Amino acid sequence: MMAPLSEEEENYVRLALLLKGVAPRAIRTYFDRTFPPTYLPSTLNTHYDTLDNLKFRRVLNQTQWNLLFPTNGVPDSTTFDVTLMICLIRNLTSIIQPINGFDRLPLPVETTPGADLARIKWYRNILAHHDSNKIATADFNTAWSNISDAVSRLGGQPMNQECQELKVNSLDHNQIPRNIRGQIKEELEIWAEDDKMFIETNGAKRVSPLFIACFNGHTKTVELLLKNDADVNLKWEGLTPLDIARRENHCNIVHVLQKTK
Repeated sequence: MMAPLSEEEENYVRLALLLKGVAPRAIRTYFDRTFPPTYLPSTLNTHYDTLDNLKFRRVLNQTQWNLLFPTNGVPDSTTFDVTLMICLIRNLTSIIQPINGFDRLPLPVETTPGADLARIKWYRNILAHHDSNKIATADFNTAWSNISDAVSRLGGQPMNQECQELKVNSLDHNQIPRNIRGQIKEELEIWAEDDKMFIETNGAKRVSPLFIACFNGHTKTVELLLKNDADVNLKWEGLTPLDIARRENHCNIVHVLQKTK
């Protein structure tokens, strides 16, 4: 049987449940409003080149790619985790960046979706790196107000009611994971990398199609690009197209590129 929690320990658990349980559903609600499920397949196809670029840059991994473009069936947003939804929102929409960027706590006057996503992300990271399983009540109340307001704006007013009930209702200790702090930290390691992976697509410098073709093993595309005078000496992060082909073990492309030397 679990020992009774102190008020400050309950604060920690309540905040963890809010950020781990309620907030992701608010983000999903906003995601489905931005990318209606009925049109999700055609939307992803429209942005195929952008997504392929993200995959090339290793912003999207193969598992995520398979969810976006499944071999059988159509993509289903209910299979997308928070990281993938945030990635798509930030890269495929014209979402407004908070004044101080996505990796700082937005100003109180900022209530745009971009600011609310950044606000939730900021508090999740703060909780993940908190050095104890206790949170002072004053800090808890401030955080709860900021997060629940963001959740309400992203997910709708019914979620605000859910937030308020979670704040005051008695905790069922049988429903509290014993290792909730470890679970939160493990989940947030992915969020900590989010800013490093973000690529601004509006007006951003694009990777040469030759690099993408070499990365994906598209030999005929490489040949076509070379016939149209694609520059084989270009470098991306210190690598040439030949380096990329070698790294990905695309032997046919390596052979084609070597013939141009």
